[in-house]
Amino acid sequence: MRTRNAATEVPRKGTDKRTRAKITTKASESEAAELVSKIQLGPESSNPPLLFILPEDASPEARVISLENPRYSTEDRYFVCPDKGIYEFTKVAAPKTTPRSWLLAPATGDNLESDKKTHNEDGFVMRDANLFISTPIDPLFLLLTVLNPLSKASEASKKLFLSGDDYLDKLGEASPHLSVMLRSPVLRKKFEDRMKVACETVEAGDETMYRWSEEKLLQELLRKAKKMIEKGLPASMEEKLIKKPLEVPILSVKREDSSLSESAKDGEATQADSIDLSDTQSTTNSAAESLPTPFSETSTATTSFSELENGDMSTPKAKTSAPDGVTELLRLRTAFLFISSNYIPLYISTPLKKALCSPESPVDFKPLDTYLEHLAKLRQDALALRSLGDYSRKRDIDDDDETIEHRAEKKRKREEEDKRKKAGVSVGLRKLQKVNTTGMKKMSDFFKKK
Repeated sequence: MRTRNAATEVPRKGTDKRTRAKITTKASESEAAELVSKIQLGPESSNPPLLFILPEDASPEARVISLENPRYSTEDRYFVCPDKGIYEFTKVAAPKTTPRSWLLAPATGDNLESDKKTHNEDGFVMRDANLFISTPIDPLFLLLTVLNPLSKASEASKKLFLSGDDYLDKLGEASPHLSVMLRSPVLRKKFEDRMKVACETVEAGDETMYRWSEEKLLQELLRKAKKMIEKGLPASMEEKLIKKPLEVPILSVKREDSSLSESAKDGEATQADSIDLSDTQSTTNSAAESLPTPFSETSTATTSFSELENGDMSTPKAKTSAPDGVTELLRLRTAFLFISSNYIPLYISTPLKKALCSPESPVDFKPLDTYLEHLAKLRQDALALRSLGDYSRKRDIDDDDETIEHRAEKKRKREEEDKRKKAGVSVGLRKLQKVNTTGMKKMSDFFKKK
């Protein structure tokens, strides 16, 4: 029996090599799809792995431990390195509207086999594309709860000088994991150095004693805030917390004659009266001129509805024309409040905010407060003018008597016509109108051709 070689096989009449290639490709795709459908995913892990980015050249003794959060007094995870210090984890997550995932696998190349032998895994897929980045945190924030513990009012005035070892022992009692890490002399010295910026110090022999000082902590936080604004605030904070509060509101808008008012439905030709707020504008300008000179530059932009008809739908934008130094003061206060609301306990941050607004504050925020009060008053005036000038939703108040009588006559005729229609209906028809006919066939359905 002779066998044919597949390589020398002649295609049959009416077939083509390209057609056979397409058939083979479709068959391979269907087999791959069938194979994938047979693969069953395992159950979701109750404790899925997380992806962390840790600092380079960390010490082998570095650990991820639980510490008390200085702001909320909760147990959070921190990365503690005896040589580099303490790091907090900042979560970077993908938007929920665009689900993403991580595919983690060993390195490819010559070291692939060695990696497999070492880790004994081929890789895995993480369901959520969350990323935890370690960022350094000042040890001073972790020390605040032991330097100035929450106590009664009678005990507040009995602040005594204590040694650094006493404060670190108290910190170790609150966070037992940290007490093991504080055995490192390098890390212990980092904590003692940060105590000096928030405490008064005295020398007792060969040992330094520390006592809590609110004034020194306030100065240290202001220094951190100044350093923060030197590098620039994030774009979102700059837009929402700096530019928007300093925008000067528009006090008056002039509305000119517009062709928006067309003839009414009943055929009457009505013409919209031109509304001019120039008197209000002059009054507002005179009131603004009576204010202090730096704040008299208010926005009195004038627009017309005819311009909107021509395609210019842009509304007049408020301008930011703050006096010199006011913007920097607002940035400094914003940075200070951001640090206080994230790293300072509430019972400590509240007195600090009061001290920042007091006359004894290291920074004078009076120009900023005066300017913000002035803007608040302008916004109230602009809101009042907007409510008075909203004539588009109100009926014209200058209608003459003939128009009012014509409307009343038309309404009366409509009511009489409705009564006439109701009077021509018999009692039987009125009763039939009340019958629920849902699901019933009409009479015309019985007279249709089959």
